[in-house]
Amino acid sequence: MLQIAIIGVIAAVIAVLISSWNGGKNPSNPSHPSNPSNPSNPSHPSNPPKPSHPVPTASDTVISNPPLLQKNAKGKHELIVAYKLNKLYNPNTKLWDPVFLRGYLTKPSLFDKKKAYAEDILVGPQIRVKQGETLQINLNNQLPAESKETCPDKMDNVNEPHCFSTTNIHTHGFWVSPQGNSDNVFLKFKPQEKFDYQFKMEPNHPAGTYWYHAHLHGSTAIQVSSGMAGALIVEGSRVPKVKNGKITETGDMDILWKDKAKNSYQNEKIVLFQQIQYKKCTELDDDKCIPGILEDYVGLANPGSWGAGLYYTSINGKVLGEMKVEQNQFNRWRMIHGGVRDTIGLMIKELPDSKKYTAEQTIKACSEYQTTDKKAEFDKLKSLTVNTIAQDGLTMNQVQTRTLSVFQPGYRHDAMVAFPTTNKYCIYDTKLNVDDQINAPLSTGQTTPQLAPGNPLNAQLIGWVNVNASKLKQQTAAQYLKDQAQKMGLSKEIQTQLSQHNLSAFTDHASLMTAEVDKVIENRPQQFSALSLSFGPGGIKFGFRHIKEDVSPPTIPPISFGDFFDGEGAVEGEYVRQLQIGKIDEWELTSDLAGHPFHIHVNPFQIVKILKTVGDKEIDVSDTAPDPNDNNLDDVQYRGLKGQFKDTIFVKQGYRVIVRSHYKKFEGDFVQHCHILDHEDQGMMETVRVCGGKFPCNSPLPTSSHH
Repeated sequence: MLQIAIIGVIAAVIAVLISSWNGGKNPSNPSHPSNPSNPSNPSHPSNPPKPSHPVPTASDTVISNPPLLQKNAKGKHELIVAYKLNKLYNPNTKLWDPVFLRGYLTKPSLFDKKKAYAEDILVGPQIRVKQGETLQINLNNQLPAESKETCPDKMDNVNEPHCFSTTNIHTHGFWVSPQGNSDNVFLKFKPQEKFDYQFKMEPNHPAGTYWYHAHLHGSTAIQVSSGMAGALIVEGSRVPKVKNGKITETGDMDILWKDKAKNSYQNEKIVLFQQIQYKKCTELDDDKCIPGILEDYVGLANPGSWGAGLYYTSINGKVLGEMKVEQNQFNRWRMIHGGVRDTIGLMIKELPDSKKYTAEQTIKACSEYQTTDKKAEFDKLKSLTVNTIAQDGLTMNQVQTRTLSVFQPGYRHDAMVAFPTTNKYCIYDTKLNVDDQINAPLSTGQTTPQLAPGNPLNAQLIGWVNVNASKLKQQTAAQYLKDQAQKMGLSKEIQTQLSQHNLSAFTDHASLMTAEVDKVIENRPQQFSALSLSFGPGGIKFGFRHIKEDVSPPTIPPISFGDFFDGEGAVEGEYVRQLQIGKIDEWELTSDLAGHPFHIHVNPFQIVKILKTVGDKEIDVSDTAPDPNDNNLDDVQYRGLKGQFKDTIFVKQGYRVIVRSHYKKFEGDFVQHCHILDHEDQGMMETVRVCGGKFPCNSPLPTSSHH
């Protein structure tokens, strides 16, 4: 496994700074490496001092929206990639772990070239763009230089993790061109390189919650697991139009949430879940251990490493942080799973008789319900109902009420959330059925994702909510939506629809589940895509199969990204899935071994059905609406997905996920891949090409680290 050597200057600076974190003091400013605080005994990367644990300030524990990245004088968003210094609370030790990780700076002024790093929160800034605008991002890579050994010009095996400080950007979920300086994941930028991205937003681009993250093949997982992710919000202003009692043009739900007087979204909570994996230094480590620096995939690619390391999911860079809300105030929670591999089963529970609890008392009380022997008491706690209005940035046809929200890596949920009492509320990641989670069960029967093997938990606390008393009256989501529509002066028809949880006036894509499309599909070959892995003398091979077999296990081995291929569909010796511009296709998605989250760039897909074999029949498990009062977890993550447009879907082994996709406009090369990002880095990715218009289907492969 390749190793990255952190340059001496960076290591010396971080060692000096960490050594200053002690007692009750806040972190002090570091000395410049050319003028160390102790010249007679300068820090050295091979012999860094043992770190002490920094003490937090009040702001370190409060979860707030990530800072907005402002445009510069040229109308661009300057997004600097650099090492960040900060700290994460460790509930296992009840201390704060100092960390030093790659990240996106929340504002350019935080970076000082003399220091070559920044003190900044462990989440990327939020970036916002309006429909019809061109989002301009200047990516500025200020990570330290890499050697030819760790980042060669040409890789013998492109699926061996490499180039950990070389990067690019993917706008996850954007409906934009994959070519040139748009959402082109085949671009790569070395340390000290800059690049101007331009994402031209269509006037009818769906308004919603998206996110951006690093996507260079070979380094995606290590960069995202370090916190290289941020919220990407497309703001909409379209008002739905009605004629003769029917919706003739759909609009954007943003208009129901925007405070026109303040020209802002006052009741918006951006909730970015991250699974930041970092090296922890202990008293048993040698003096070379620098906390937080993660420079290999030894632990990262181990399916059990997250649970075994007793890590905690963070929210906007905070572990067990406090979220502040007003009683009975509906907020729009824009929730994003920006982690690498582990499933989140989100539940919010009311803590009884806790109005006067301090933060410490709240965390202690919430934590007592985590263990398996407390599951009965946990189940008795009142669960808060959330009202899901969008998934993967795309407005749903109907509001879905649920108490359990399942997030796989890459998923997004927009939900209406209101807290009816001034009690404290616990935010949990709860245990699901094993096959609904990414990682496999251990021999003990415990599960590895998030719920650590050494500490058998029923749920893991990841944050809490502090509700401030208000004079607002309690109301339902339907009442709130209707009232907002009435204030906006929307038609009676739309007000009535909203009062019935009907969101059809605000949906983004015309359904592909019609009789007309059925006829089109009959004359089109079905696209087949199996997330696959195999075991051989060389170890595990990650990839895709595009040829369907009626035998189990399949005999055709997977094709890893960049593998030589000379069969049908080959382009320059590699398999490229070629799709025709303007066409609609039906796809069958399967998984040969274990479950994998399937993600495809550019064009979302509509879920037609999700089929599970029961006896000698197949049943559609996506057709059942979620029921907040149903404690049965069987296929809970699939309930209510029928007809929903998404860009990421978890594919369970033995299931068939049938979807349809329309390649309306954008041609060029992009990818589909597993969103367990170390799987993607190791080859579970496939080149996809939309062509046949201005883009020839026999075009050369994009310049990248192919074979």
